[in-house]
Amino acid sequence: MTSASFIAHVLDPLIDPRFTEQDLLLDKAFGSTDDQVSKEYVRNFKRTSVDSIDWAGDKLLIACSRDQTLRLWDPERGEKERSWSGEWMCVQSDPNNPFVAAAVSWSGKFRVFDTRSSTSHVCDVDLKKTSSAMKEFLCMSWSPDSKNICLGNRNDQLYMLNMASGLKLGASKHLQCEINQICWAPDGDSLWLAAGGSPGKLHIFPTPSLQADMATSVVAHQHAAVCLAADPTGKYIACGGGDCLATLWDPRHRVCVGSFGYATQAVTTLSFNHTGNLLAWGTAGPGTSGGERNLTIVGTNTGSLYWQDTTSAPVQNVKWHPSQNVLAYTVSAAQLPEDNGRDRRLTGRDLAVVHTMKVPDVP
Repeated sequence: MTSASFIAHVLDPLIDPRFTEQDLLLDKAFGSTDDQVSKEYVRNFKRTSVDSIDWAGDKLLIACSRDQTLRLWDPERGEKERSWSGEWMCVQSDPNNPFVAAAVSWSGKFRVFDTRSSTSHVCDVDLKKTSSAMKEFLCMSWSPDSKNICLGNRNDQLYMLNMASGLKLGASKHLQCEINQICWAPDGDSLWLAAGGSPGKLHIFPTPSLQADMATSVVAHQHAAVCLAADPTGKYIACGGGDCLATLWDPRHRVCVGSFGYATQAVTTLSFNHTGNLLAWGTAGPGTSGGERNLTIVGTNTGSLYWQDTTSAPVQNVKWHPSQNVLAYTVSAAQLPEDNGRDRRLTGRDLAVVHTMKVPDVP
């Protein structure tokens, strides 16, 4: 057990009896000296800022708007399979088809494409031609049934795109709050929005209508609600806040059922593993400073801290594999140590932007 995990157990030793065995197994897996947790980094990847990542089967989709490239990367071989040019801000795989993904760019381009081809597109449109306001996109979320995609932009506007019959613009809404991130509830009946301001609120809209008179809002954090993630099993939605907390919510009853206080800066990225019993997060901001240089993993059912390992730069994106206990994460390229050839202590891992981590499966 790491020292941080030990302190966490001392401070909060009460664990639901139903998950006592799970806690012991996870604690053993993460604290074992048998190297059950294996860490790797993606070799040959250009040192550049990463805006968004997602798994496409066993490959990684990596969006980098700064060098205007979206890449499909094989982490096992350390090779780029193909790429698509454009200032893509967000990328997400179809929840029901690992070979189809959607991406949206800062300038308003929207594309749904087959990841097995550099030229095969389901749709490829410039949304600005529909409305001049449809640009400067920052976040995107695909509905669990793959029928709708919701987009959010810098002007705090939401747009619902109907994918069931081609591509049609559905409901849209202009909000009086800062949109930081959006995600669908696991049942697909509502869209959750993390909003800026103090206190940080979660706004929950019915889908696909986004009707204001049926929406609800709950206070989630003392300061801004920054990021969201949905548990694939449907049990939780997690929210990271500017108050250094990660909170767990019951998506059906819309109440907070737990919180984690192991961060000292704003939690800016979150992801659940495929069984929903582990939650990973990072604290890197969008700039060239701020954020803790560590990766944190906690147990959603046990409330325990299992991993808080030092990283060479703050963690900017985290994403668990959809069916394996493999975590992909990226660190802030701007805060990595400089490779001037003088410090022989620096390794390839110390200088890498994209990393993976494999954890034993625990029921």
